[in-house]
Amino acid sequence: MPYIDVPEPAIKKNIYYRWWLMRFNSLDADIPGQTFQFPTSTEGVLGYNNAIALTQPMHIDDLKYLRNPAYAYGDWLSVGQTSKGGRFLDNPGDPENWSNSYTQYIAEAAWKSYQIHGGQPGIAANLARYAECDVKGQLAHYDHDDNKLIEYDWGALTGNDADAVSFHWKPGNMDRAESAYQYSGALAAAQAYETIGNTAKATEMRTLATQIKDAIVNVLWNPNRQLFEHRLKSTNEWVPWKEINNYYPFSVGAVPNTATYRQALRLYDDPAQYPIFPFYTANQVDKQAAADAGEPGSNNFSTINSTVQFRLYSSVLRNYPNSWMNATDYKKLLYWNTWAQYVGGNTQWPDANEFWADWNGSSVNYRSWIHHNILGSSNWTVIEDVAGLRPRNDAKVELSPIDIGWSHFTVNNLRYRGADLSVVWDDPADGVVRYPGIPEGYSVYVDGDRVATVGSLVPLTWDPATGDVTTSGTVTHHTAKSGLKTPSQVVQDSPQMVDMLAKAGVDLTADLTNLAAGATVSASHTGSGSNVSGAVDGYPTNEPFWGAGGSANSQDWYELNFGTTRTLNEVRLHFKDSRPANTTYRAPSAYTVQYHNGSSWVNVPDQTKSPAAPRANYNRVQFPAVGAQRIRILATNASGAKTGLTEVKVFNRGGVQPPGNLATSATASASYTSSWESVTAVNDGVDPPSSNDTVNPRWGTWPETGQQWAELTWPSAKTLNKAEVYFFDDDQGIDLPASWKLQYWNGSAYVDVPGAGAYPLARNQYNSVTFNATSTTRLRVLLTGNGTNSVGLLEAKVYGP
Repeated sequence: MPYIDVPEPAIKKNIYYRWWLMRFNSLDADIPGQTFQFPTSTEGVLGYNNAIALTQPMHIDDLKYLRNPAYAYGDWLSVGQTSKGGRFLDNPGDPENWSNSYTQYIAEAAWKSYQIHGGQPGIAANLARYAECDVKGQLAHYDHDDNKLIEYDWGALTGNDADAVSFHWKPGNMDRAESAYQYSGALAAAQAYETIGNTAKATEMRTLATQIKDAIVNVLWNPNRQLFEHRLKSTNEWVPWKEINNYYPFSVGAVPNTATYRQALRLYDDPAQYPIFPFYTANQVDKQAAADAGEPGSNNFSTINSTVQFRLYSSVLRNYPNSWMNATDYKKLLYWNTWAQYVGGNTQWPDANEFWADWNGSSVNYRSWIHHNILGSSNWTVIEDVAGLRPRNDAKVELSPIDIGWSHFTVNNLRYRGADLSVVWDDPADGVVRYPGIPEGYSVYVDGDRVATVGSLVPLTWDPATGDVTTSGTVTHHTAKSGLKTPSQVVQDSPQMVDMLAKAGVDLTADLTNLAAGATVSASHTGSGSNVSGAVDGYPTNEPFWGAGGSANSQDWYELNFGTTRTLNEVRLHFKDSRPANTTYRAPSAYTVQYHNGSSWVNVPDQTKSPAAPRANYNRVQFPAVGAQRIRILATNASGAKTGLTEVKVFNRGGVQPPGNLATSATASASYTSSWESVTAVNDGVDPPSSNDTVNPRWGTWPETGQQWAELTWPSAKTLNKAEVYFFDDDQGIDLPASWKLQYWNGSAYVDVPGAGAYPLARNQYNSVTFNATSTTRLRVLLTGNGTNSVGLLEAKVYGP
């Protein structure tokens, strides 16, 4: 995580408490299928304990500033992959309780995360698709008269429940100001499409954004009261009872910057209407009117409200200058938001409850039963508003701070498009050097080098290509620096990111043509609710898909006809898993890739499958290149279920291919296996998250000690020259071996592999050894224990030259 220093100790502590909260409420279950397959934040691990669409964008806003992009990307990949190619839905891990689509700005937040971390165009392509489908899906579901505004009739859909006072005025559908998030989502989709060069789609989404913006202004603006108000569909009346939600159009820039529309902001100058604290949902005058009318509802306040208020101030103070809202108000909001996190203001007792209630003017009399919750976020505003970093699409660095009178601050080592970015402020006017060795002023550092400094806390834009600084302040230092990239120039190549994006249908290792695109597809049986084209639309989202539900066959097939002979050597299969909603679809018990040789279907020879056993969602099959016009996947249906595919991708990698893992085609055996463990774990193709893997199958030998072995046997000889082993070590009886080595069967005895290099012993990683090429049908990993503990393996991989 980045280091952040601010002059207010309570706020500094809260910043690190928030980082802890984000990690504490994070889940990386890596469950194969279409539920929790990506790292994702959960809103309230001590309460709600699910990835709820409502708060995901708020999490992403903070998570994008953790140095590992997997935190932020995991959230939007997860919702994008599980929302059926439509409006964003809660994670289906708990469909009985959470299966709705709430007010959210996930697409907007996701795009900002991409602006910070970047990555190959394929990442942006998925984001563009998810964002487009969400915006269009929201409108299709909630915009009943096609006027480009969503309609709600229930306060829960806003996430504010009975705090949303407008629903208590009169019942019925209303055109809602929350439509602002469809506007920002359409713009996010447009920018993502522009990044990948799809100008037609970008234009389409910008046109849709304009239509939504026009509808907000033309339908929701009440010229008599000079306010943006929800509008009752049945009578066309503007709803006089308001929430902070009425101002979402200002937060996303959907309101023209004119004196007329800025009049709506005047209510923020009246604490009787919109107090800075408590940060209520409802306009308090309207809430009292509702109570007087016998509709009191609830009047809670929470971090979700301060979050959207931060968003409002962030936009208004830059884009809608007025006499009613200023930096002092923003500062008060920042301080009160921090105060609320501490019980009774006691900085030794942080507890970000889900919500608070019963403010008596000096204390909070009620704090929700869900503790250490992340219903909202705030570290992003310290980085983007106080320090001033503004995400953008080019290679420049832009700072636009809200000056709250702090003498100093630093945000150190943000991971910014593959570089380390730091922002430092030390006020030259106070005569105190806050950071020894760092010049006073407002400075930008990239990879430890100072690239720009201005003498005052004012907006600036630094161009890394020229070193030029655009600012109203006095530039005291500037220099060019090579290597800073635009988002799409960044290469994300960590094993975690490669794995995550592969599960989402994106190959980060190469930019290859997907031969399945445009193929004619057919199947042995197509079940209700599925269609054959669903598996070749380019995206392995949970829907659309092809499935053999209702088939009477023990085996079903899915065929692709390319129309002409194609050379291919890799197939990627994403199997449907319909749990927990129903048991119709599971990964098959076995499958093979076949091609038509002109007269019959034959198995593609020498298939190397990863993992060896079929699993839900992502499976990769590699083989020596074949030429074929028609291929098919022949699947043996799992007991009690049928096979489905959310996507099939076909590639020809060409050139010299990296060696495949030969272990997956072998049969595993061992000297001894604990009754609760499984020797087949050593070659099941599953990469362990750590040596103490508590999720995936393991091979262990407790309580046996001394020398133990695991062995791989092939039906015919294989030529081998490299192996990688991942040790099992749970600190509870299974430990790293004292030593280990590889042996092979020479036809009459086991002997050490020739020419072996060093045998490393490390936890939480593969340990690799190379040796002279050796032909054998059996390879043994011989482990010598430390005398007191047992030994084990989580995975073994074997390669040939």
